[in-house]
Amino acid sequence: MNMNLNPKAIAIVAGIGVCGMVALQACDLRSFVKVDAPKAVLETVDIPEGTLTLDEAEAVREDWVFWVESNTKRFDAAVDKSEQTYAVIHQIVSIGLDTAGQASNSIPYGGILFGALTGLTGLMLPTPKFSRKKE
Repeated sequence: MNMNLNPKAIAIVAGIGVCGMVALQACDLRSFVKVDAPKAVLETVDIPEGTLTLDEAEAVREDWVFWVESNTKRFDAAVDKSEQTYAVIHQIVSIGLDTAGQASNSIPYGGILFGALTGLTGLMLPTPKFSRKKE
């Protein structure tokens, strides 16, 4: 097995190999891998569908987490404000029912009418949540 390798050919192949390695080192192979993210995530962070690659995925995830957390805080604040409003309305109705209960004692069959009114109000106005557990 007598192989006569030309030193010029070896140098050329080695040079091509080195140039190829240098070129590939500049490439990020993650930019060729597509991420099949949900459409809602892509719309939320303003990325056209089908263009998300693996090298962009971490930045998009950070944007998504920020969007979810900020909107969750805004939603919780809106719910808390609405619960406070409902508690005030419930208090006003309760005061009105107490007054109606005292006034119903002076009319005939007032107790029955007051009981029916209280029952209907209890169905329509459940007790507000004064202390809500947050995890």
